[in-house]
Amino acid sequence: MKIKIFSLLLLSIFIGCNFKSKEQQSIDEKIKKALIQNNVPSLSIGLIKNGKIELVKGFGFVSRTDSSKVNENSIFQIASQSKMFTGIIANNLIQEGRLNLNTPITEYLPKEAIKRSKKTLEKIKLRNLLTHTSGIPSDACSVYRERIEGEAWLKGYPKDRIITDLNQLKLEFEPNSKFQYSNSGYAIVGFICEYASGLMYEELLKKYITDKYHLDNTVVDLSNEQKSILVTPYKKSEREIQTKASDMGMATPASAIFSNVTDLTNILSKQILAYRKKEIQNPLYLTLNTSKMDEGLEYGFGLIKETKGKTIKYGHGGDADGFACEYFFNPTENTGIVVLTSSGGRWVGQLANEILESIN
Repeated sequence: MKIKIFSLLLLSIFIGCNFKSKEQQSIDEKIKKALIQNNVPSLSIGLIKNGKIELVKGFGFVSRTDSSKVNENSIFQIASQSKMFTGIIANNLIQEGRLNLNTPITEYLPKEAIKRSKKTLEKIKLRNLLTHTSGIPSDACSVYRERIEGEAWLKGYPKDRIITDLNQLKLEFEPNSKFQYSNSGYAIVGFICEYASGLMYEELLKKYITDKYHLDNTVVDLSNEQKSILVTPYKKSEREIQTKASDMGMATPASAIFSNVTDLTNILSKQILAYRKKEIQNPLYLTLNTSKMDEGLEYGFGLIKETKGKTIKYGHGGDADGFACEYFFNPTENTGIVVLTSSGGRWVGQLANEILESIN
């Protein structure tokens, strides 16, 4: 009897391993096919199943001219996925009492930034900035007006420029009257977090993200060692043309943090747990306050809530016309996915959705 039980146990383990390997093989094939079809050299993926990190892996090469293979440590710029980290930082400062969602943002900006625009800006609450209901145009910050689509921005965006832009700011609609995605709104959130805390944004990221969750490669500025494992981006309109990582300066909180799939999958696993436990006081819980984007879509603090019938999924993503990121999860199914790539487009989200649905 003991021999039979032991044999059955071995058989069940073998079947489980065989299923896992087949599932892994299917995912690998999907990714390799997508890279070939879209002419993209680099991709990293992180996958969570049953609440556990199931897969963290790289595919392809660091660049078209470098045969070094992409792996779980390879670094990408994550574009608008940066907004999620800014939302987490803001959540921490709110819990510490340094920020208040219902306070006019003029209370959290230096006087020189609101000399000519105080009457306009005092209509806006911090809540409006975080949920894209402020009325601030997405290109209110000059870096977004001057940046050429498809080209890396290498000129930075210093504090004196954002101060000038704030003084010249005009609203597109009355705050809290509707949703409109605004990159500049999140750049201003980053500036507010700096002013309220007395820390630079890179220090805030280190304190509330990098150190707290042990995300060693989630940074504003790369070290020399990190630069050596940075993947090369390519234009999504002309995938043979190499571009560069952007230097967005004060707009980094909205558009330009660096990270890798290991770090993002680690924080994703913690975020899934926070949502499953309904830990609304956890700084990773970013959808306690939301605005309506569209039917079934709500925007929290750098995180989107999507409702389709009984299925609720959360996520964000980013595409800088070179680097691209997809990040989403289903707390009920206890699953999540991160995809980073060196050239963006709709194919990235489609691939991530297809893989996530295949394991649910």
